[in-house]
Amino acid sequence: MKRVRNLLILVAAVAIVVGIAVFASRGHRSDAIGVRTIRISPTTFEVKLPESGTILRPVVATVPTLIAGNVAQMNVKVGDAVSAGQTLATIENPTLSYTASGSQADYNSAVANVSAARVQERNAGVGYRAQVATTRSQLEDARRIYLADKSLFDNKAIPRNQLDEDKAKLDQAQVAYDQAQEQEQLGAVSGFNGNSVQYAQAAARKSQIASAQDQQQLAFERIAAPFDGTIQTIAMGSGDATRTLQSGDPVTQGQALFTIARQGGFIVKAQVDEQDIIDVRIGQRVNVGGQDFPGRTIVGHVARIAPVAAKSADASNTAKQVETTISLDGSPSFLRDGMSADVDILTTYVPHAIVVPNDAVTTAGGRSSVFVVDKGVAHKRVVKIGKASDTQTWISLGLRPGESVVSTKVPGLTDGARVRVLPAASAAPAGA
Repeated sequence: MKRVRNLLILVAAVAIVVGIAVFASRGHRSDAIGVRTIRISPTTFEVKLPESGTILRPVVATVPTLIAGNVAQMNVKVGDAVSAGQTLATIENPTLSYTASGSQADYNSAVANVSAARVQERNAGVGYRAQVATTRSQLEDARRIYLADKSLFDNKAIPRNQLDEDKAKLDQAQVAYDQAQEQEQLGAVSGFNGNSVQYAQAAARKSQIASAQDQQQLAFERIAAPFDGTIQTIAMGSGDATRTLQSGDPVTQGQALFTIARQGGFIVKAQVDEQDIIDVRIGQRVNVGGQDFPGRTIVGHVARIAPVAAKSADASNTAKQVETTISLDGSPSFLRDGMSADVDILTTYVPHAIVVPNDAVTTAGGRSSVFVVDKGVAHKRVVKIGKASDTQTWISLGLRPGESVVSTKVPGLTDGARVRVLPAASAAPAGA
């Protein structure tokens, strides 16, 4: 009986101790502050600049006709792939052919005149040189006779008038010789009788230029592709907007006949408001989507930022815009030139970043901090902010993966406070 009583006393004592422990535990729990937390896991941090854009081929050229005439032959249709230099169409203009033939004949004649001028110049030169040789011989004969007669006169063998006559002939021969030399020199300068080789060559060069110009005009009868690409449009027929150009249709000089897009990937042209362009840089990642291809996202990068801001095409928008070109990393087959697109320029893109909700961060006195929960205790920790978006903050220093952080601001929460983690908030029912 005594043993039973002792056992009952022991059980009662244990019950009292357990009761006290439970009461104490309940008291501590009632003192803990309820908080919600998130567990840190590296993720991608993005700050997006949403814009609208247009999908385009990188290079689109207009191919005009440089001459007037009529279409002789149309060799392509819309959608055809063409190679650089391929003949797209030919234009016929009989006047150009006639003019080119005439100028070519004129040039051939001018070339022949150069050859004739060379022969004439050579013959004239021979004549002038022969005249110089003749007058030189006559001068030498006159001098020899004069010197011989002077010796006879000195010996009183001939009268004075004979010597004077010889001297006059010598002077005449000298004048004739001097004139022949001057004429030869002048003839060489002037091209002998004014019909010089230089003159004929100048005339030939002039004819050659005229002929080359006419031949170039004639070459314009052939319309060629400027590069490898795809035919996008062909001009409409004269006076008939229901069909494209056909053989026989008239065309005017400078008229656009084709547009051709260079083969290769697509680009996107987006208009960025002037107040946002400060955050845009070459090379930034861009996500491109659109209603025309729902559920698909194409990655691209900023390739070019226009050097000037232009007035918006939207009359209701008073801000200026800066054209920004985005090159796509890939060009899926469903893309078409002229499609509309939704553009998200990632002005900040940090893979494997430590990210917390904005409400988890408290800033005071120029220092930012978060509460880290460890074994039921909240520890205030100073962190370094990388950048913040509308909903998230990138923590560049101060947190490690795997740690738990209080995700919302909690009134009265202090460093070292005991906390209890509340369950995650459930989603509100539909229609609530």
